[in-house]
Amino acid sequence: MSYFPDARYFDENGRLYPWDVRFDPTNRAHCTPRPDGSVLFRLTAEPGFTDVHLVLSDGSGHPLTKWGESRRFSFWEIELTPPTRAIDYSFAMRDPLGRAVHLVPAGISNAVERLDRWHLDLHATEPLATPDWAKGAVIYQIFPERFHNGDPDVTPNDAVPWGSDPHWLEFQGGDLVGIAEKTDYLVELGVELVYVNPIFHSPSTHRYDATDFKHVDPALGGNEGLRTLVTALHERDIKLIVDTSFNHCSPRFFAFADLVANGAESEYRDWFVVSDFPPRVIVRPDGDGDAWTRTETYQTYLSRLEEFEGVAVEKRSGESGPVVEPTYESWYGVPSLPRINLANPDTRAYFLDVARWWVEEFDIDGWRMDVARYVDFDFWPEFRNVVKTAKPDAYLIAEIMGDATPWLQGDTFDATMDYTFRELCLDFFATRAIDGAGFADGIVRWLAMYPPEVHAVNQHLLSSHDTPRFLHEAGDDRSRFVPAAIFQLTAPGAPGIYYGDEIGLTGGEEPASRNAFPWHDRGMWDDELLTMTRELTALRREHPALRHGTLTVLGHTTDTIAYLREHENEQVAVVINRGDQTTHIAVPAITESPSVIWGSATVSVDHDGIAVEDVGPGTGAVIQL
Repeated sequence: MSYFPDARYFDENGRLYPWDVRFDPTNRAHCTPRPDGSVLFRLTAEPGFTDVHLVLSDGSGHPLTKWGESRRFSFWEIELTPPTRAIDYSFAMRDPLGRAVHLVPAGISNAVERLDRWHLDLHATEPLATPDWAKGAVIYQIFPERFHNGDPDVTPNDAVPWGSDPHWLEFQGGDLVGIAEKTDYLVELGVELVYVNPIFHSPSTHRYDATDFKHVDPALGGNEGLRTLVTALHERDIKLIVDTSFNHCSPRFFAFADLVANGAESEYRDWFVVSDFPPRVIVRPDGDGDAWTRTETYQTYLSRLEEFEGVAVEKRSGESGPVVEPTYESWYGVPSLPRINLANPDTRAYFLDVARWWVEEFDIDGWRMDVARYVDFDFWPEFRNVVKTAKPDAYLIAEIMGDATPWLQGDTFDATMDYTFRELCLDFFATRAIDGAGFADGIVRWLAMYPPEVHAVNQHLLSSHDTPRFLHEAGDDRSRFVPAAIFQLTAPGAPGIYYGDEIGLTGGEEPASRNAFPWHDRGMWDDELLTMTRELTALRREHPALRHGTLTVLGHTTDTIAYLREHENEQVAVVINRGDQTTHIAVPAITESPSVIWGSATVSVDHDGIAVEDVGPGTGAVIQL
């Protein structure tokens, strides 16, 4: 007999083999309190475990369901509405030999003793909530300088002709009015959210080096250009978020310019981190550095830095050390991007006000924050509070290349640009570095990284301004791009289309990937790809399972992946063939009358489920079950 009701759920001592079973209640991917009072618990275990239960301190057990399995782990979950707002709990399960295993905060245990429980107090726990409107929304990312010129009067005098080969120092004249003029195109494409790269006053084409965080660049149409764009988009039920960096700025930003002018006596001295006054850039022609720092283009950049940005360049011949060394902290040592010290209270207050001001005064719908992991982490909860106070359903997305778990716990950002998604697609579709089994394994691991509420709003991208375009990565082989786009538009989350990908634009490392949208040359458009994109975004709107549903891998071959999207009473299967031959696959699904609702395939019902045949090379099919 056990002293505690939950001590031995299976009425036997737990085995103490060092199994790899994982549960971390501090990670919202494992423990997700929801606004409706329910809690999603997720546990990760080695394959072969059965009878997994969440056990409350009163001894009651609640069975978990296995929602996915990778080569290394099984993934279990339960959505539970606790009987009280505060609970104590542990886990019990059976190992591959059918023997009892207990999981408590200390790890694997023979039983549950007095202090061996996790505690959850929903009174003291903020539920995880992400904006409903962003769940499954189609995002369209625009590099504004290269999308469309709608107001030639604001085009820089030295702009090169539209459609010129992109260069990081050359303008082509895109502006915000130009985006507003193409609202009909965006609506037809199925766009629900436009994300624009930085728009604040800046000397560069990328505008991550803002000189003024309170004014839109005149070359983009100024503040009134933004009002025009917000109005045009909102009239068509399209949201707008703005990209910026609070990590760095232009040397011409008022606070740094004052630092350059007044040195250590500047009232903005603590807005930056300077190792040696006056702030300047030391150049050592004989020093150590990458070859590109010695190119004519880079030397032109340094000359512009001194002439137009006001930062002194001090040359030291015959001296060892870095070729280029700012005496102030900057992003990756780039002299034109001094790092902003957000640990300083006055600096922090200024940028929190910037974040609030654009939301309140211009009705933007959120922010995409550049290089978020470089910024002091404790800044982001304050940032979130300020923005969400101004607009509770604002959408906050971080640029984090890699696992963004610390930033996606419900107290900083809603979402991330999901480069893990992109890497999976590159490996399976573009380079074919992995087969269908590897892709299926990766999908399940990827889904386990974040709670469903976060996956629902993550930007699942194939290309961005910081990467080569996906088509380029695929060797400009559209038969490798098309199946990736089908997956992007039928997978969970918010598919992020990088402007021009939908018509087959290609381009390598930036600036090549920041090319002008070819409004001037319709012959450059891949109309079949555009039609496919429009059809699939429409399908997402028509079928809640594609927009909001769970994803379960149904099967795979070397070149084929099949998965189920399920939401409430709707089930939709997707089969994608990346290969060079027509494929067929058996799908374990229970249905009497499957129908192909997009793409081309022959579907028949047999005793094992459905057989999907004749899926053409480099394409896919969507099947209503």
